[in-house]
Amino acid sequence: MKTNFYLCCLVAGTFLLLTACSSGDEEPKDNNSLYYFKFKVDGEQKIYNYEPETQINLTAGKYFDQVSQLHIIQLSGSKNIFEPLHNQIVFRLDHTEDFKAGISYSNLATSGSIHLQTLLFSYFDENGQVYIATNNTISPIWEELVIEFEEIGAESMKGDFSGKARAYDSSSGQNLLIGEVEISEGEFRVPRNNE
Repeated sequence: MKTNFYLCCLVAGTFLLLTACSSGDEEPKDNNSLYYFKFKVDGEQKIYNYEPETQINLTAGKYFDQVSQLHIIQLSGSKNIFEPLHNQIVFRLDHTEDFKAGISYSNLATSGSIHLQTLLFSYFDENGQVYIATNNTISPIWEELVIEFEEIGAESMKGDFSGKARAYDSSSGQNLLIGEVEISEGEFRVPRNNE
């Protein structure tokens, strides 16, 4: 009698195991692929994926500064935080009004986008050379960079960006252009973690 009971349990267990492992089941989602910075620099693809097991290499923050009365968004992404100032991208956006999805924001006054109080963009390449796009103040030395948010949520921010960033040598007291990069097809989804 005990043998029949154990045999019945074995058959039922095998049946449940086989039906639970059917090939139609979806693969588990990789949460790391939910967050990223993807963009091209002079046509070369760059991808910074989220690596929360070893580092917090993608971050976003949004807050209101009571002193300056500005709404501020900061975004950053690094390929590897243990190699500082290499393969890194940083945005700092300041605006007198709250940021909204579906609106293009720019460092320059153009007809197709909203000119921000501050837009500071930095891209550090694999050699540590920094390329910048920001607001023109005294002389027009910067090219346009545009960012548009598709989503500004409580958990993450998502959007796209493109433009030109430049590197200058100012050691002689003058701004001497030493390099320029074209940033294209930029897209991001970054977790918020400052609140």
